[in-house]
Amino acid sequence: MCASRKDCPSDSARLMARRRGFSLVELIVVIAIIVLLIATLIPSLHKSMTMAASTVCMHNLRQIGDSLNLYRVENNGWLPVAPPQPRSSDAEVWFLKLYPTYLPDPSVLTCPEDPFRFRLVNGRDRLEDPSVAQFASYGINSFIMTAGGGFLANFDRYRSTRPLDTILVADLGPDSGMESRPSLMQGGRARNGSLLALDDGYDPHHGDPVPSWLTQRHGRGINMLTTGWGVREARTDQASQSVIQRYYSSCANGGCTFCRALPLYHYSFAADRLYWWTGPVPTE
Repeated sequence: MCASRKDCPSDSARLMARRRGFSLVELIVVIAIIVLLIATLIPSLHKSMTMAASTVCMHNLRQIGDSLNLYRVENNGWLPVAPPQPRSSDAEVWFLKLYPTYLPDPSVLTCPEDPFRFRLVNGRDRLEDPSVAQFASYGINSFIMTAGGGFLANFDRYRSTRPLDTILVADLGPDSGMESRPSLMQGGRARNGSLLALDDGYDPHHGDPVPSWLTQRHGRGINMLTTGWGVREARTDQASQSVIQRYYSSCANGGCTFCRALPLYHYSFAADRLYWWTGPVPTE
């Protein structure tokens, strides 16, 4: 009991006292709303980050394409051919022939979504180190670099019939499991010498088994540079789950040389109108 009426708090004062803080239920509701908002925003944020990384990757491929094209112009139509014999030094890796004259910034050889991008570091001294020289994020079409004793790599003499749809350079995996293969890493073969094998990642020179290069680095696929110097996206989720064949009707309809003339097992990217080679094959 109050000693007097003036000593008793008013009804409004008592109501304000009760409303000074959140109740447990109100706090739980606020937390739940915050969690819901975060859960809604995270997928959008992740998608935006993935798209941004893919855009950087495409920019890298365009710069690599510019470097290859400049090399071709100044070397009588030739790309930096990968030698068919066992490599005697890492200086024979194709992208090292571009550095530094045609490709002054080697960081463009690293895709921002490649988990092993740290292996390729800036500086000529480190690029020559066998432990990093062949760990670029991108590989070049091994068929173009080796077919006909390497003569197909002369773009002034041999041209694909569909240059905008013919694969030249692409994202190169594997993107997992390499840490558990130290023998391959020490030998520099875990990414197949920065060459894109036609099928499941076997070394085109020795036949030594290595982890498959096919990856899904950018969501459902990878980015590819074509012989027409354009950059495209290619789905790899389906290709990685399909049985590798020598012939695909969709591939043959697009002008794939393998499906039409050469009985070679190969991954098919015909769904995205991309082919390993379109056109004649040198016989030299």
